[in-house]
Amino acid sequence: MFLFQLPSVAVRPLIFRLAVALPLLSACSSGGSGNDAVDAANAENRDKISAADVTEKQEDDADFLVKATSNALLAVELGKLAQARATTPTVRAYGTRLVQHRLGLLSALRTLAAAKQLTIPPALGGDEQAAYHEVSTATGSQLDKSLMKLIVKVQGQDEDAFDDMKDDAYDGDIRGFAAKYHPPVQEELAGAEEVADAIEDLP
Repeated sequence: MFLFQLPSVAVRPLIFRLAVALPLLSACSSGGSGNDAVDAANAENRDKISAADVTEKQEDDADFLVKATSNALLAVELGKLAQARATTPTVRAYGTRLVQHRLGLLSALRTLAAAKQLTIPPALGGDEQAAYHEVSTATGSQLDKSLMKLIVKVQGQDEDAFDDMKDDAYDGDIRGFAAKYHPPVQEELAGAEEVADAIEDLP
């Protein structure tokens, strides 16, 4: 019997901790995995997977939490960059909202991961760092456009993942979590797309 099935009010320590992280952005390559937080979480948990009778759906649950955390960490940094350097008020305002919302989501993700004894990254992974760096080197209106393009991509990944996991997660608490946060994630994606469209014609 897997403890993933226990309700949150009766969580017992799990016999294993696992996390399977997919790269956030396939177009970005890590400059080195020595200090990669996502890779470190992966390595720690992959050693334990072979010793446990882990179902594919349980691995999917862990992957969802890792990727949602990774995306949220990147979104916070992008929001801060928008606040500090965006040239248009709409992008700066969206950055402020994004930071607030994603910090709240991060807190909820950390609480859920702790309850399930799952490992999630404490910092940006190499792919996320590379994506952030690429955007941060832009200036002027190109920074605004690059920021919003990446934010829309990240938010789109989140919307798809939360939509899938609200129905398909193995663990009931993770299904409930995905169902609860799917509507606000949808709203944030719609807002990002609206801002991106508004600045599309900037020189």
